[in-house]
Amino acid sequence: MGESVHHLPCDGCGIAASPEHIAERVRRLELSTRFRPVHISVLFVASAPSRRLEDDFYGPPESKEFFEPFLGALGIASPTDKPTPGLGTHIAGTARLTEFQRNGYYLAYLSECPLPEYEETTAIARLGPTLIRRIRFNYKPKHIAPLGEEMLPLVETLKVAGMAPALILNQGLTLPTPGTGAQDWTGLFQRAVSSVARSDNLS
Repeated sequence: MGESVHHLPCDGCGIAASPEHIAERVRRLELSTRFRPVHISVLFVASAPSRRLEDDFYGPPESKEFFEPFLGALGIASPTDKPTPGLGTHIAGTARLTEFQRNGYYLAYLSECPLPEYEETTAIARLGPTLIRRIRFNYKPKHIAPLGEEMLPLVETLKVAGMAPALILNQGLTLPTPGTGAQDWTGLFQRAVSSVARSDNLS
């Protein structure tokens, strides 16, 4: 008889995980740690990272679907208009992530691992308390900016936890996810972030 395999829950997403899953989470943490500010001015919180490790935000990613509009809206432009293929593109992306870090920005996720579709609707209720602990004892940001409509229920969770004064919102709603095509998302995003980030960065 073959031995049954017992997978332990992953600390990043709470789902029973294989060794490969755990190794991928560790790799994502290694990537993000390189660009974590000592003091976080604005903590952006999205639902979950990209499904492909190659597209991890802190890679920098092969896919620029989120990376480009997000950094562009924050005024972090590419150091060259036409980066050379291969290594040149990677260096340009790394330089922009370094500027992202220098501004005191950090991108974190409700789930530190990609989520199966069946988990997406219950993730906030299940992982919200863990995120709050990470914010209080690990990230300790001055401001928190939830990204995307799917994160709206998280706003109430953060308010109940006493974090309402730190929230960056758009008329009580979460900020639009960069690059989604929502009407005037760029203006909304820039106004909300610049209202708090400029003075923090100068200090």
